[in-house]
Amino acid sequence: MQKKKIVCTKPCVNCTFPKKRRKQWTNPKHGKLPLLIFASRLYNAGCPYITDGVELATMLKPLFFLLALFIVFCPGLSAWAALPRSDVLYDGDSLYHHIRVTETGGYRYLSFDRTRGSQSATNIKDPYELKFPYTRAMFLSLAFLDRLPEQVLFVGLGGGSMPKVMGKNLPDVRMDIAEIDADVVKVAKRFFFYEPTEKTRVFIQDGRQFLRRNQNQYDIIFLDAYNNDAVPFHLTTKEFFEIVKQRLKPDGIAVANVWGPRSNEFYTSQVKTYQTVFTKLFLLDAITSNNYIFIATANNQEMTQMELNRRAGILKEKVPFPFSIREFVRTFEDLTTMEVNADVLLDDFAPVELLRSRRTDTN
Repeated sequence: MQKKKIVCTKPCVNCTFPKKRRKQWTNPKHGKLPLLIFASRLYNAGCPYITDGVELATMLKPLFFLLALFIVFCPGLSAWAALPRSDVLYDGDSLYHHIRVTETGGYRYLSFDRTRGSQSATNIKDPYELKFPYTRAMFLSLAFLDRLPEQVLFVGLGGGSMPKVMGKNLPDVRMDIAEIDADVVKVAKRFFFYEPTEKTRVFIQDGRQFLRRNQNQYDIIFLDAYNNDAVPFHLTTKEFFEIVKQRLKPDGIAVANVWGPRSNEFYTSQVKTYQTVFTKLFLLDAITSNNYIFIATANNQEMTQMELNRRAGILKEKVPFPFSIREFVRTFEDLTTMEVNADVLLDDFAPVELLRSRRTDTN
């Protein structure tokens, strides 16, 4: 097993690593001096190439001078140069991921396996802020219940943003969390201010195995174990969702964070798979990202945008979330009867086989 490589460049809670800061183009101590030096060097570097002819030098030297002034005094470039750089708080390998925690602009970010995006983010001054829109959209799913939830399951912990907010605003809710990576739980506690409530149980276990072995029934099952550039395929199949359905109460709902069609070639197959297992399938769009929220029910409840807006208002009165959930009502869609020409995802029909079958059909 590869040894962990840990880099910590800022002191934090229970941290003994020395404090280091990366050099920046501008900072309060030096102001715009680094930019001035750069501009001066740019001007001087250009002069030797335009001194062979007096007329050419006369024409081009002012251009270099103006360019140097532009770099120094242009608000956009100066602001860009003054942007805070990311400090790496943690960088290490677990059994399942390469885990990286960075801090910039007052936020901490969790990323896996050197992907381009972040799994989670937390505001250092306000740990209960939900920075990513899709997490706020997932809370709107509570409006699909006629009552407040009593028991919920999270498949995937990440930085613990949603369980953290759930525990604060709904302290009576019993929460189970299935997270396959023990190091992710440690990182969430150490860097993202996550502390399980007295009514929370954290299981270091694969989500599918947990659901198969656990006989509890839940009001809501949140599925958010998907990475930015990878999807655990065994958590996307018909067989998996049949297990999820069995673990829901009669009026329970499954809520999944799904990548939209712009970056997910299996999106239509995912829609088809949900339609095959569940009675109803609804969608919320996270708007500013490519995250879609699937809300699947085992019962035959009807839902419209108007009814969802009404329920969201009632929910806001019962639970004073420190953010708006109504902003996502306008993105509501009913996908239950949408015709989809796609393959159902099965345990024995992997994505590679899907691609192979499509190539065969087109040849």
